[in-house]
Amino acid sequence: RPHSSPFPLPPSALMGLDELDSDGPGLDGLDDILGRHGGGAAAANDEFGMSFEDLTPFEVEYFVRDLQEFKLEDVGGKAWLTQHEKTEKLNWTAHSQAKEGYDEFVVDQFNMSEKLPTLIYDLILIEVWKERIWPLVKARIAKLSSLRTYIPVYHEATVVNLLEICLYHRTSCEEAGDALVDLVDFCVRKLRYVLATPNDRLVRQVATAKEVTEWDNVRQLDEQFMEVEFQVCMCVISVLRFITDHRVAIPLAVTTRLLETHDILLLLVPLMEKAPWVRKNRINGKIEKFEEHKWQVVDKDDEGRLPKLHTQVWLTIYNLVMDAECRSRYELTSFRRENLLRLRRYINEVVVDQLPPLTNLHRTLEELSISGQFTGAGQGLPGASATPFVVELVAEAREALVRTYENRWQEIADYQVKEVLVKETPEELKRLGQMISIPKEFLEAEPLPEKPEDLDPASGSGGERDAEERALASWEAVLALTSVRSTASFFAAARVDAPVDEVVVMSAPRQSMPEEGERLRLELRRSRHGLLGAGVQRSARERAAADARLLSQRATEVGTTFVLAIDAPCVSATATRNLEYVSQKGAPKSAQQLLQLLQKPGRESLLEMYCDDVAEFSVEVGATSSGEEGLPLRHVAGLLVPAS
Repeated sequence: RPHSSPFPLPPSALMGLDELDSDGPGLDGLDDILGRHGGGAAAANDEFGMSFEDLTPFEVEYFVRDLQEFKLEDVGGKAWLTQHEKTEKLNWTAHSQAKEGYDEFVVDQFNMSEKLPTLIYDLILIEVWKERIWPLVKARIAKLSSLRTYIPVYHEATVVNLLEICLYHRTSCEEAGDALVDLVDFCVRKLRYVLATPNDRLVRQVATAKEVTEWDNVRQLDEQFMEVEFQVCMCVISVLRFITDHRVAIPLAVTTRLLETHDILLLLVPLMEKAPWVRKNRINGKIEKFEEHKWQVVDKDDEGRLPKLHTQVWLTIYNLVMDAECRSRYELTSFRRENLLRLRRYINEVVVDQLPPLTNLHRTLEELSISGQFTGAGQGLPGASATPFVVELVAEAREALVRTYENRWQEIADYQVKEVLVKETPEELKRLGQMISIPKEFLEAEPLPEKPEDLDPASGSGGERDAEERALASWEAVLALTSVRSTASFFAAARVDAPVDEVVVMSAPRQSMPEEGERLRLELRRSRHGLLGAGVQRSARERAAADARLLSQRATEVGTTFVLAIDAPCVSATATRNLEYVSQKGAPKSAQQLLQLLQKPGRESLLEMYCDDVAEFSVEVGATSSGEEGLPLRHVAGLLVPAS
């Protein structure tokens, strides 16, 4: 059941930049029906994003009945975003009800309102948008906020996840009717993508955070796109399983589509052998499986347990092979027979103990290997005999969309870049942040911990916790240096077109351990919040939730603060903190004021350096004779600087 090239930048380069001549200087009208306070989907804290609560039956009824079919050019617009938020809340509530065993009135309301075909149309619409429009617009919108580009891409995952919950019930399969033809075609396209793409390219593994910083904005979007695409592909496996569970309740045309038009068994058996839901982590060498929409390490005790997605494929094959009518309709050629017989090698005692029904499937396959046909297949069933009359339903939703917009894809893309996918105002950023369901644990941000009191970084008895505390104390000492804070401030303020979710990442590059009177080299580089902790096992939804919270916060702080993270051993890769912009002397300034300083005549080369993606600078270690603020020697060891 589903649930769920660096340049040196010495401090002296900033001398005299404190002399200021003067002070420096979308989605409007979104429906207010989605209440920000109170009600079943109220925000837990409107200042820091939304943690969805279950909708009430009245809200569910309104949301479901208000679902509508949009045009392709409307994707990402105000009304479409409002509907996305409703869909996100319905999906949240439906999963909560299924997990807790409550009355599933979300599913019931979809059935009573006959809105499942609308939901399937919405799925096909966003698939066509991603296939035809996204490649044309991504390079032009790459610098927008991560949620502006993320929500349309992730919408497909939200809808298919909601359909997964609904189609678990037979009544939903009945109500979907002929729209299931479009859904089956959608599932088949996703499975073909999985089979045609090598496993190591379906979801790329990232070794280090520095590797991520080498990506440009378009590459970042491509990686995000691929991750969401993989998640959707894994969801359709469950959708297919539920459709085959309730095959007798769905139109005969859907069975024909599965067995004859697409020959789904020729996809499922290779999928079983490919097993894209299992991988070996290239960093630690551990085996991981994709469950609950994220990669999880397989414990030694669980190595023999079948992954959930593996089980879903087995059950889908079982439903089709063991169904009498499917046997009669599935003409066994020698190629099809050999394809099925490949399954025998995977049925053993360990598998049968976890899936007892596979005993019958194994017996059927053995009979097939002997007789060359399914047992009882020649007896025939009413309505299953060959007929000269062939009536086949077409995938109406996709056919209509492709036919309507044929040769107009560039026109739609240009319109969206000009009118829809535009830079957000602070109010719009806050609104976008409320469109992602934030788990309760994300309401508490993961700030960079404060320096532990009375801790000497040069001392300590070892241990992971002691190493973490020493590292935090040492980096706090680095951040306390005015030259470090001001350099980071100018670096963050230099780019006018920086995305709102940009994060300044500070690290210590490989170097010899500096001694008293020497200099410690530090590095600044730009990243996006969603790319922090690239090696950390978090699902796409969890990263989106973290981005949503950040954007809600940043909506009112852009220009006054910047986000900083530390890339170092023993420091959390996803921990961030908001820092005020300061001048070289430590005086509070705004980003605009610092930028005006850099734009003064004669400072063009300095501005160019600060606008780069990576910057290196240095601080002196120990007491200095020049009066420059230095880093105490005792903190150097705690930084765990990698040796050159």
